[in-house]
Formats: sequence, structure tokens, C-alpha cells
Amino acid sequence: MPQNNHSDEYTLDQVINNLSGTSNRMTVTEYNKIGEGAFGTVVEAVLNYTDPPNNTEETHGPFAIKRVPAQTEYKSRELEILRVVNHPNIVSLRFFFDKKSSIDGKIYQNLVMECLPSNLQSEIKYYRQLKYTIPYPHMKAYTFQLTRAMLYLHGFGISHRDIKPSNILVDPSSVTLKICDFGSAKKLEPNQSSVSYICSRYYRAPELIVGCPIYTTKIDIWGLGCVIAEMFLGKPIFQGQSPELQLKEISKLLGPPPKTFYFKSNPQYRGNMYQNKLFSCSVEDRFKQIFSNSPPDAIDLLLKILVYDPDFRASPRSVLVHPFFYELKKENFKVYPRGASEPISLNLFNFSKYELELLGPLKDELLKSSE
Repeated sequence: MPQNNHSDEYTLDQVINNLSGTSNRMTVTEYNKIGEGAFGTVVEAVLNYTDPPNNTEETHGPFAIKRVPAQTEYKSRELEILRVVNHPNIVSLRFFFDKKSSIDGKIYQNLVMECLPSNLQSEIKYYRQLKYTIPYPHMKAYTFQLTRAMLYLHGFGISHRDIKPSNILVDPSSVTLKICDFGSAKKLEPNQSSVSYICSRYYRAPELIVGCPIYTTKIDIWGLGCVIAEMFLGKPIFQGQSPELQLKEISKLLGPPPKTFYFKSNPQYRGNMYQNKLFSCSVEDRFKQIFSNSPPDAIDLLLKILVYDPDFRASPRSVLVHPFFYELKKENFKVYPRGASEPISLNLFNFSKYELELLGPLKDELLKSSE
């Protein structure tokens, strides 16, 4: 267990195991603060059963514990969502408990989740400092896993609503990826309005920027496109200094949004529409300029994802069958984890029955050349 100068240990009578639903007395040892934000704090910890159930290991972890004020008015959406999702590319909830803070006397909800050593933001930064980008095989494997998690979530109607590199956990030694932080996630009901001021600005879909009240899970796909672009460029592709200027940054790549886009997204929008074209070539050529060092299949994929109209934006299943991923299906496909001299094989096509149903007629195309 990593040690730092400060560890905090406490015993609780009721720690609920998410897999079994049973409640047990456990000792929690926190030893490292991982993150802090408006939502609360995240600490690294191990949990010990004080009286282990039969055939159970005594110590569990390391875990990441996310601590947020317990909402009394309505149940925490994050807990509700994490209790139903079960997917290899989504962070799993292992335990949860409520605990009264000794500092402010408030009750806090604690979500005990699996812990990965890094996130995509750190990976991008690591390679950028070496004046390099994440190697293509890794990039393809990470993008495939991220899209696969979206296929699964969107199958439930769940939108993550904050896709960005810091919310994507990775383990560089096994090239595995898991989406985390479901604090903004919501099950979107058809034709029901939701708050449009959501998603971190650099990754916010254009329909959200103009205040669209009834949007779909395609806002996550826009975030996916921004994440892919960032892996290729080593920096966020759209860096607007305000929500409105974010739209101008997008128009520098996609051209001005069509007037129909505003009418469809939000007829009440009264902001700047950025109707002036800021480049003379075609949109496709513009993509080739911006992503000049990227292979044609990557540019083609981005052209299908970074689209103003969400109805024409690629779906997770159409992304998964894109030629960008053909390399992953080759029998001899292997990746070298960072710093490793031996390659490893990845098991990326272990689709569940539910996922295959979501793929529909595309499942044959996805699996045919992976054998």
C-alpha cells in the first residue's frame, strides 16, 4: 500500500457490497488524495472486512473513493447509474456507504470504485512532453474501448454528459480504458428537456452551446470526436475562451453552422451565428490541413463524428465498424505497453449478448474479420 504522510482510518458498520448487495462491517484506510473539485473529493484507499464473509479475502483495493454530499431531496443519479452498469470499459462500483463528516457534520455519500493508475489527459501530456503523440495502435485501442462503452451506455439511454480526457481512466501497462465520473450523467428520456449548460466547454457539443433543451446521447459522440482529435494533436482541438467563442473555434474547422442548425437546436438563440467562412477550401481539405500528420482513415472518422447536426453525427455502432479499427482485428495485432520490450495481445472483441443486440446488423461486419 502506498504510504504518504497522512492516512485516515475508520470503521463503519454498514458498507454495502455492490455486487452482492450485502452490508458488512469494514475498516477503511485512506492514504492518498487523488482529486478535488466542485463535486467533492476523491481519495485512494483500501477496505478491510472486520469479520470476512466465507471465502472472502480480508483486504480489498486499492480503490478510489469519491465523496460527495448526500442529496437528501433526490437519490444520487451517479449511484443509481453505477449500480446498473456493468461493462469492461466503465469504471465499476464495488462498495458504497454514507458517512458523517467530522469537519462539517454533514452526511457524505462515498462511492468506492476500482482504481486505475492514470487517465487519458495524463497520457496525452506524457507524450506531448516527449514531442510525440500516443502511438497509433494505443490510440486505436483506446478509441475502440471508449466507443464500446458509449454503445453500452447509450443502449440504456444514459448520456455521460462530461466526456473529456480527465474522465477517461487508463492503465498504460495493459492499454485498457474505463470511463469514470458519472456525476453529470443522466438517462435521457425522448422529448424531455434537460439542462444545456452541461459538459466541459472544450468538449461541449454545438447544440448545447446554442442552448438546445432537448438533446440526445449524440452529445457524448461529439465529446468522443474531441478526445480523438486531442490524441492526434496533443492538445484540445477547440479552445474557446467563452461558451460563445467556443462556437467560433468549431467554425474554424467545420465552417459556419448552417442556419437550419440554429433553428433546429434552439429557435430562441440570439447569440453570434458566425456566418462568415473563415477558410477558403472545402471542409474536408480543412480537416486535412489541421490533421496534416494523421492517416486518412482517422481524418475520415473525424469527418463523420464532428458534425453540427446530431442526427447526422456517427452512432457508436457505425464508429466501431469504421476502417480506422481494421488493424485491431488482425490476428497478429499486438501493442507494446509504454516502456515494455514485449508486446501484449488485447481482448477487445469480447462483446456481450446485449452489446451484440445493440450492434444489430452491423455485428457481422464488426466480427467477421476479427476471427
